[in-house]
This record gives sequence, C-alpha cells and structure tokens, in this order.
Amino acid sequence: MFDFLYPGDYYLEFIDPTGYDLTFFNRGSDVTDSDVDKSNGPRTTATTYLAPGERDMTWDAGYYKCIPIGDLVWYDINKNDIWNTNENGINGLRVNLWRNHFGTWLIWDHTFTGHKPGTPSDDGYWNFCAAPGEYYVEVIMPPLGLVRARANVGSVEEIDSDITNANGPTTTDKFTVLSGQEKNDLGAGFYPQATAGNLVWMDANSNGVQEAQEARIAGVMVEAVLVSNGQVTGSAVTDMDGVYKLEGLEKQAYYLKFTPPAGYHATVSRATTDDVDSDVDHSFGLNTTRVFDMQPATAYENIDMGVSFAPLPVEWLDVTATRVNNTHLIEWRVARESNVSHYEVERRYGNEKEFYTIPGKVLAKGNASEVKSYDLTDMDVAKSGIYVYRVKQYDFDGKFNYSKLVKVSHNGENSIDLYPNPARNETNVQIVLSQESVVSVEVFDAASKLVKVIKVSDVQKAGDMIYNANLQDIPAGVYNVVITIDGVQTQKKLIRIE
Repeated sequence: MFDFLYPGDYYLEFIDPTGYDLTFFNRGSDVTDSDVDKSNGPRTTATTYLAPGERDMTWDAGYYKCIPIGDLVWYDINKNDIWNTNENGINGLRVNLWRNHFGTWLIWDHTFTGHKPGTPSDDGYWNFCAAPGEYYVEVIMPPLGLVRARANVGSVEEIDSDITNANGPTTTDKFTVLSGQEKNDLGAGFYPQATAGNLVWMDANSNGVQEAQEARIAGVMVEAVLVSNGQVTGSAVTDMDGVYKLEGLEKQAYYLKFTPPAGYHATVSRATTDDVDSDVDHSFGLNTTRVFDMQPATAYENIDMGVSFAPLPVEWLDVTATRVNNTHLIEWRVARESNVSHYEVERRYGNEKEFYTIPGKVLAKGNASEVKSYDLTDMDVAKSGIYVYRVKQYDFDGKFNYSKLVKVSHNGENSIDLYPNPARNETNVQIVLSQESVVSVEVFDAASKLVKVIKVSDVQKAGDMIYNANLQDIPAGVYNVVITIDGVQTQKKLIRIE
C-alpha cells in the first residue's frame, strides 16, 4: 500500500522475487485478478488516475513457480516397453507442449530432444518449465519405421512409456500441474514397427488355394484394426500384382479387414498351408481375419484373401472343436445359407494324410440370412494325439466347400501352476504343455492395468517350463496372472505380501 499520494496519474512496477514468474493478467474480477500487463514496460501495470480522496485497493500481482515437465525419449532395444539403463535416448526429435489456455488448446512451447545437461552421455532428454495448468505432450516422430512402445507397462512411472495417443498420434494423456510441483516422469519409448501383407487373388475354382494360373486382384482396400477398441490404425490398397503392405503396426493385437470390389466374395479360408491359403474367415465380421498378435520388427507376410464372383452358399462365422467328457464336440456357426443341403465333419488323426468322414449327417436349417448354429460329436477319440477337423458343406446340386481347420489335442492335458502364492519377492509360473504352443504370461492389477510381463508371446515347446517373476518392483496387493496358450486365457490370482 502506498499512502498520502498526490492526486494524478500513476502506474506500478513489481520487482520479481527470485524463482517466481508473473501469472496471467486481467483474467477475473478487478478485485481478485493480476494487473501486471506490461503497459508501461516489463513488470508494470496500466496507468490509473487517482482523484483527491480516492482509495483504490485493486492493483495486484500474481506469481507462480514454473513446473518442470519432461523426461526421456528412448529406443527400446529389448522391446519390453520399459526403459532400461542400457537403452539409449533418441536425439533431434521435436516435442510439443500443448496447453489448455482458457478453453483453447494451443502449442505453448516446444523443444528438441538432446543431451541431458550435467551428465556424461545421457541422450533423448527434453524439459519445459511451464505455468500451472492443463497440458499434454506430443512427440513428433519422423518416418523412421519406429512405433511407440506400449504405454503404462509396469508399476514404476519413471521408467514406463506414456505415449497413449489419447490426444492424437504420439501424444500423452492430459494432466494438470500446480505451482511448486514437478512432472518429470513422461517417457516415450519406441521400437521397430511390425508389418503385414501379401496377396489378394481370384480363386477361380473356389478351393481356397493360391494357384499359379489364377489372376491377382488390384484395388482392394486392406485395413489394420485394433482388437481392443475397433480403431483402424492403418490401410493399404493392393497393386496391379494383387500385393499390399501395411506398415506402422504396433505391439498390439490386430485383425485385418478387406474390402473387395463389388461382386466379389471371400472364398473358403485356411484350407491349406499358410503361404498359399486365404485368411479371411469373418472372425470379426464380413471379410475379416482372425487375430494377429503383432510383435516389433516382425513381418507378417502371408495374410491373404481369395475371392470369387459367386458368393459361397455358406458364410462361415466360426468353427470350434473341444474335448468334452472323452468325446470331441465340433461346433460351427454360419451367417447365411443358400441352397445348402447338409453338413458333414471330416477328421484327420496324427500323421494321417487324408481326411475321413465321421459318422453323422447334419441337415441344413433352410435358406435364411440369420445366424444358425450346428454341432456334431466325434465318439471315436480314445487314442491320444492330435485330431484335425473341418466341416464340409454340401449344396443340393452336389457341390461342396470346406470350413477352416480346427484341432484338438489330448496327449496329456496342459497344466499351469503358480508358486509360491502368496509370494514376497518372487514367484514361479510352471507351464506343462502337451504340444508346442504360443504362450504369454502377464500380470494385471485390480484395475486391469498391465504391471508386468513375465513372458512375452512366443513359442514354448512341448514339456515343462518354469518362468521366474521378480516381484520387488510391484507393491503388495492382489494381482491377476493371465496365461495365454494358443489364444486361450487362463487366469490365476497372485497375492503379493511384504
């Protein structure tokens, strides 16, 4: 307060205290806002006239401590979605700091990743010092063939990746910071992309097999769709040779969706080996494939589609085979039937070269477009081994086509054991397989957040394998261990104690 002033024109100048910055001016009522608008130079207010006897107590200055916001952009060498001390930062990338500035999102500041001051060789460093408010961060990644690591893996915020794409490609979630806080735990991990592709061809004889004399189809749109949320993350169009390639695929589960030209229909799927078959089995709707768990730096080169002019009399939705009470139950669903007489089920056992028809004929339920379900039980399954099945559909005119192949194995049952449980510092997951399978083991917390990957998705040979899990980096509590074997999940509770 200044007292005993002569009437006249005045303005104020505030000398900033060390470590503080002036806040935004004229944002509220004149009684409560900050008035330092630089009208008369740095740190000054506008000019005001004081009349004789006037008392004006509305001239204020607000200050804040800027909030450090930053962390690291790194190359995830081992592709585990967590920064390890031997992994290098990536320099030269632009990082944008987006701010919600009184209702309008704008780039508030930007910087480039580089050497961290005060360290011998730490790279990939970036940092801002910003006013209190709501922000998100965007990392600009040039076309280097890299994709983001999975976000929020593990329980240690300082070493995970925070790129969630919540506000556009390669962005973080929004966050709010207050004066005096720090937000130096925003990481961005990257590793090589996965790719997918190959061929769309005209299956002239509708046998589901690519043959040299059959034509290739150009102009077919192929989309990569995330299983988790149905989002299309990439697309490609087949060229004159019927070939396409999808790039920029992340470490996620995808299915592919094909859009053939009008008048073309998918042929029978998975009728032979993967290099010359069709993969469109309508698992996620018309003209879609099964799930592919994409892994970094991996090319999935045999995801193909065979098409024909005439629609198949049956639109297969799914076919399954399961062991039930010492029998094998084969079940299938179709979305459409036209001119269908009946179904039979064929079986191939062990090393047999040919398929044989099991007893039983299943009559079709009639021409209609709604989903229909069928099943047939194979009783002759006493021998241990691998049984492969396919459903054969017959038209009234004697023509036929096949479903995809499914299999049942009972060379001894798979077993899973988790010990010790409850556990303090470590536990073991013991998996016994009757046959070679693709296995992954992941740990989720009570909020279904992934906190640890014990085993990345990979092939485990038949037999016994023990996977050790260090639990020292996760807090005490109850967790869900998800073991996935050839796409089938088994869940076990794990109790972590101090």
